[in-house]
Amino acid sequence: MCSCKCIIVTVIVLVVIITLIAVVATSLKKLASDEIGIKYDTILKKLENTTEREGLHTGLPGFKFIKFPSVYTSLTFNHLESLNKDGVKIVLYVSYQYKVRSDKLRDIILEFRDKDGYTKFLRYEGESAIHESCSYFNTSQFAAERANFQEKVKDQIMVRYKKVNAEITDLQVNNIARPTEYESAIRSKEKAREDIRVANNERPRLLTEAETQKREAETNAKIIIDKAESDTRILANRAVTEAQSIIAQYKKEAEAYKKIVEASGLGFTIDGFISYLGVRVIADAKNLVYIGLDSPAKTVYP
Repeated sequence: MCSCKCIIVTVIVLVVIITLIAVVATSLKKLASDEIGIKYDTILKKLENTTEREGLHTGLPGFKFIKFPSVYTSLTFNHLESLNKDGVKIVLYVSYQYKVRSDKLRDIILEFRDKDGYTKFLRYEGESAIHESCSYFNTSQFAAERANFQEKVKDQIMVRYKKVNAEITDLQVNNIARPTEYESAIRSKEKAREDIRVANNERPRLLTEAETQKREAETNAKIIIDKAESDTRILANRAVTEAQSIIAQYKKEAEAYKKIVEASGLGFTIDGFISYLGVRVIADAKNLVYIGLDSPAKTVYP
């Protein structure tokens, strides 16, 4: 009988010990160094008011912590497509760090329930802010005013996150991918601009070369003209001299012929003068001279 009572007492003690251990275990919860949280009574469905930080915390049996990061957490948008001011589709890669306001953690939990719901909402808000920021810039401004675009995105996200008790830092627009057709057009435009710049730089040199060639051509033309005029004067003078020489020679020939005719008592006739000249030409000829004569007159008898 005594042994049965001892066994019962032992069992009861063990049950009490196990119950105490279970109660203590469910009454202790730990927060890591990078976590904050608020106690939630899973039995009474009651949320505490105080935000707790790292360490081991006690509470009513069965309570739990609704936890959030106490440090900045990265949020990244890869290949986010958005329309810009021109209606052109731009692909963006944006990342930033966010953190909840610990003094507003209870309000955040009441509105978004837990970290997952809150993060999902922040992502939607961030995406919407990026779309809105993109609508303020045309296609060319994304390259020329990239810093301004990044600042615009940050401002838009900060405004939206402030309403839901979140802070951001280190926002980076890592890449802006414009349409392939636009990039090709930009490269062609840049090449054309570079060609124009090179042409403008080359223009003075080419103008100098052209001016030099023009002056050389004008000088050569003047030289040729002067030489032609000189040759013309020489030829003209030579022709005049030769003509005068020929005329003088023929005058002498005429005078000589006149004297011969007068000395011989023959009358001066053109035919006779021509015959005389013919004889002189034949006499002075260096090559053989062939003369065709009419047939002699035939005697005709009645």
